[in-house]
Amino acid sequence: MHQKQSEEQEVIKAKSEEANFEHPSFKFIPNGHHEWKQQGYYLVCKSCELEHAIWIGRKHLIVGIKENGQPIIKSRKELGFL
Repeated sequence: MHQKQSEEQEVIKAKSEEANFEHPSFKFIPNGHHEWKQQGYYLVCKSCELEHAIWIGRKHLIVGIKENGQPIIKSRKELGFL
């Protein structure tokens, strides 16, 4: 019985070491330039180290990218789709 408890404690200790939310071992700092693609209701950036997205909803579409890398978003109504 004692061996089982110590094994469970080791598993709990290992898991707590893996998921340290107070002091994570990795920080995500976006690089400042994003390559946006629309996927459904989201704009997704896959050019950064971690994929991240912005929800734009069903009433908007990406129609282009500005020179500074920002997406150009227009409403479907503005484009004549609604």
